[in-house]
Amino acid sequence: MSAAPPGYQSVLDRLETAAARGGTSLEVLGEVRHGETTHPLKSLVLGRGAPRRALLSAGIHGDEPAGVLALTEFIESGRYRLFLGDWELTLIPCINPHGYEAATRLNPAGQDLNREFKSASPAREVALVQSVFTRRFNLSMELHEDNDSPGYYLYQKSRFDRGKFPGEQILKAVQGLVPLNAEEEIDGMPSDGGVIHRLSGPEAMDWWPMALYSLWKETEICLTLESPTLLSLQTRVLAHVTAIEAALRLCR
Repeated sequence: MSAAPPGYQSVLDRLETAAARGGTSLEVLGEVRHGETTHPLKSLVLGRGAPRRALLSAGIHGDEPAGVLALTEFIESGRYRLFLGDWELTLIPCINPHGYEAATRLNPAGQDLNREFKSASPAREVALVQSVFTRRFNLSMELHEDNDSPGYYLYQKSRFDRGKFPGEQILKAVQGLVPLNAEEEIDGMPSDGGVIHRLSGPEAMDWWPMALYSLWKETEICLTLESPTLLSLQTRVLAHVTAIEAALRLCR
């Protein structure tokens, strides 16, 4: 059995230590309170002033820890430094801290935060994330996990034509580490070798995930990366880190 992932405060402490080595620190977007427990929702910005901007986020579903740990590994290892000449990187390492601590998909109010981005009165966590979009991003990446998938896959949406999408090349980068989901349909949507092009016409949807909100806020390329939970946590983390690096190389 895999070891339990580190607690939320431990993740923040590790990121704070790594950020200090890079001459910066985490920023508090705001506090999230459920019952008697309050957690700070934090972000980290690296490479300020670089010509392109990327937003990396994880932990919107609390029972998907690989993304949280992938962002931690990406920063702790110093691998992010390879991209700072091109990218200003904004990280929100764990959007749903209460859910992460409890290993539950939803927050304690029973809300799926990835369904709240079109709400007129979104959950507190979502409102804090939305505050980051005062600046436009060239790329957004959201790290997820799928406990029903036999392999890695991703969703992508772009303000450009489909020929400029990086999804196929990202999957080529991770396929030496993990199997890909080759099913022709994933979550009820057609898939091309593990790449799902999100449906057009999001304005007709009753709810938006974070990726569609990001697109609406004029992010150029929006990626949702899905790692299969059938693999070890360590392997899932490595796959996500590899996908992050591939996306940053391909989209600069």
